[in-house]
Amino acid sequence: MISLHFFHTNDLHSHFDHWGSLVSYLNLERHRLREEGEPYLTLDLGDHMDRVNPMTEGLLGKGNVKLLNDANYDAVTIGNNEGITFTKDTLNTVYNDRTFDVVLANLFEETGERPDWCRPYVIKNMAGVKVGLIGLTAAFSKFYGQLGWDIRDPFSVLKPLLEKLRTETDVVVLLSHVGLPFDERIAEELDGIDVIIGAHTHHVLEQGMIVGSTLIAQAGKFGRFAGHIVLEYDEKKHQVTYKGADLVTLRETPDQTTEDEVRRLTAEGRANMQQEVARLDHALPVSWFEDTELTLIMADALKKWCRADIGLVNAGVILGGLEAGPVTKFDVHHICPHPINPCKVQVTGREIVQMIQLGLRKEFQTYALKGFGFRGKVLGKLVFSNLTYGTRSNGDLQEPYGVRIGGIPIQMNDRYSIGTIDVFTFGTFLPPIVRADQRYFLPETLRDLLAWRLNKLA
Repeated sequence: MISLHFFHTNDLHSHFDHWGSLVSYLNLERHRLREEGEPYLTLDLGDHMDRVNPMTEGLLGKGNVKLLNDANYDAVTIGNNEGITFTKDTLNTVYNDRTFDVVLANLFEETGERPDWCRPYVIKNMAGVKVGLIGLTAAFSKFYGQLGWDIRDPFSVLKPLLEKLRTETDVVVLLSHVGLPFDERIAEELDGIDVIIGAHTHHVLEQGMIVGSTLIAQAGKFGRFAGHIVLEYDEKKHQVTYKGADLVTLRETPDQTTEDEVRRLTAEGRANMQQEVARLDHALPVSWFEDTELTLIMADALKKWCRADIGLVNAGVILGGLEAGPVTKFDVHHICPHPINPCKVQVTGREIVQMIQLGLRKEFQTYALKGFGFRGKVLGKLVFSNLTYGTRSNGDLQEPYGVRIGGIPIQMNDRYSIGTIDVFTFGTFLPPIVRADQRYFLPETLRDLLAWRLNKLA
């Protein structure tokens, strides 16, 4: 009987508050296992990178790779933050200096070839036990396609790989950045996967979960926990006899070398973002609950970039104001750090009025949105470019009247184009945009558009 150990992290999103403690924990546990002669692998399940952090933004992910190298990771897969918030050229080079395997089966070049920086699966020899690792990521096809990638359905890609690996390995582990519902479906419908280590949906599975004969594990987000999976493998019977998963709350004293490296890489990232993009002759304060010059500039940037009739943004995407004087890339990133892209939609005049009504509600403006690329606190007021309206009280609600587009009264049955943010195409915040035909603009982010307009206006 041999014990196989798998340490795993997921959805760090460039939150390094616990990274030093994680490295201390990993170093202690791996030293113990080496002393006991038990094999282990250290794995990351994607979204390690997040451009909200100036290290990741300023070094375009290479700082994250350096930290994974230093922590002696064996293999990773990628998440959507690696896959669709970087340009294709950046993603093709970010892993150049890695000392680990990137395992990813469902990403292809438009020519049908896989990128040379990743492999669909790897087979690791763990003290004589052959362990196959397959990697999959969520298939955001509209985004990957515009970046020049061919992202394929993870389920369809998995089936033939699984059949192949079952004949070549003793144990199969799926590295999944697709989400818990997908992982549960895989465990229910496909035989032969011993463990699915998951990500993307940020589930905290304290002792994992068994679905059929498959163990599913996931370790939350932001590096608050490290996952530890143990398999007992009977070498005579050639089968796994035990599967167990635990999450470890990271309380170890942070590794000082690691802490110093995080600070150094963060400073290097910030230094790379000191280019001046504009020079302001007056300050631009911001409010999340009223129109301000800065949020109007953002809405106007969306209108012009998307070549739309109207620009629309929620005030909460601008996290702070700008002082008079020089404005750097770092300043713009600091107030608009979201990995959010512009989007153009077509809606009717009636639907625009419905959206204005929704945006005037207090519960909309104060909604503390989590996810969808939003890195702010609350949604805030809807701010428009080239659209005006008045408001009047209707009980406890504010209702719009006199809506005009370009100074002309809105026509309820006419169709208008809106340049807005991709966030509104995902959730249920503004149903008319969710239902509309959508065109995304990549790789530009909101801060790219904001810097562009500030430069034009300076």
